[in-house]
Amino acid sequence: MSTVSPPSQKEKSSAVDGQEKNIPEIPKALNCISQVRQRQGMTLRTVARRWDLEISDIRQMEQPTADLRISELHAWQRLLEVPLHELLVDTELPLSPHVLQRAQLIRLMKTIVTLRDKSTEPEAQHLIERLLLQVVEIMPELKNVGPWHETEERMDHRSPMVYQLPESY
Repeated sequence: MSTVSPPSQKEKSSAVDGQEKNIPEIPKALNCISQVRQRQGMTLRTVARRWDLEISDIRQMEQPTADLRISELHAWQRLLEVPLHELLVDTELPLSPHVLQRAQLIRLMKTIVTLRDKSTEPEAQHLIERLLLQVVEIMPELKNVGPWHETEERMDHRSPMVYQLPESY
């Protein structure tokens, strides 16, 4: 996979009244890879590690105006495990309910695995294990999902909503 930089502003040639005029082409969004990756709970670091690329290269590819080759879009599609059309910009349509649900389940599974790994109480471990099995029952491909990483970067890629439980909970 090669690195791809966002296209520069190209000039479009247009003939008006018999005269040539150069009109700068305004770059428009072509993909929403970054949004999908974040919703799937995958970090830039994870993508860079899997593809043996620098994070800056991944950021360039994720630019909404990046003119990616079909082979690169297919690589993203396989990595994020979403239909190809979900990576392309659509006219204001949100991600499909299936992709959104899968992203939510991945985040849920990461939280469950993190709780399991940090829990020391046998009763809590038993309940967490039951919960983990129930989620795998719903979506078997989540069986090998790992825990949340202990870095600040993770905080940037989590769900935008943060819940605070009341003290009495």
